[in-house]
Amino acid sequence: STTCRVQRWSYRPHTAHMVCYLQRAAPTADDLLRWGEAMAAVGFTAVRTSVMSGPTADLLESAGFHVLQELALLENGRVRESAAALVTAAGRTERLSPRRLGRAAQIDLAAFGREWALDDNALHDVCSATPRHRLRSAGGAFVGSTSLSSTSAYAVTGRDGRRGFLQRLAVHPAAQRRGLGLALVADSLGWMARWRVTSALVNTALDNDAALELYDRTGFVRLPTQLRVYERSLA
Repeated sequence: STTCRVQRWSYRPHTAHMVCYLQRAAPTADDLLRWGEAMAAVGFTAVRTSVMSGPTADLLESAGFHVLQELALLENGRVRESAAALVTAAGRTERLSPRRLGRAAQIDLAAFGREWALDDNALHDVCSATPRHRLRSAGGAFVGSTSLSSTSAYAVTGRDGRRGFLQRLAVHPAAQRRGLGLALVADSLGWMARWRVTSALVNTALDNDAALELYDRTGFVRLPTQLRVYERSLA
């Protein structure tokens, strides 16, 4: 009942990304040891986890993993009301074709840097993490006379029953402070509201002040849950 899926961490070919979704039980210390040996056997030198919390996080720390990043978890429990309040603030967004995930990955890299950016394969995985998802992009941007693209920001939104997730949002640094992030959050909440989603979750790094401000403006409230990404050497 406990499995993990392993893929290369974006832009770090020797670091494994250990993904544990929809588990019936938390992994044991023996599971982590066995998985680590299997990763090392195929050439990985380190392993990082997805976002973890609760008992699994405690287990990871006891198994030699250290905290690499801490994140805030935020919830909007009034999705319909927030979506209605943001109608006038919502800018234009467009459908982002799955075939253009490469462009989204370029924006992600510019926004988050090589340490935390997602490549196109990782973004495909994000889209697959929920039963239903929505891909949207927002407006162009210019630096001097150079056009960056007709797509300068993007968002992935997912839903599972009445629970919604703003899974990823990135705005190219040259296009920030132009309302593109606000437009994408408004679109995300509006889509959730149309599907009768009652609660939406999002997480972001504790030091991402711009994102925390945006989510506060759009009805999200920070929860006490501790979210962390862990790493361990496989040497």
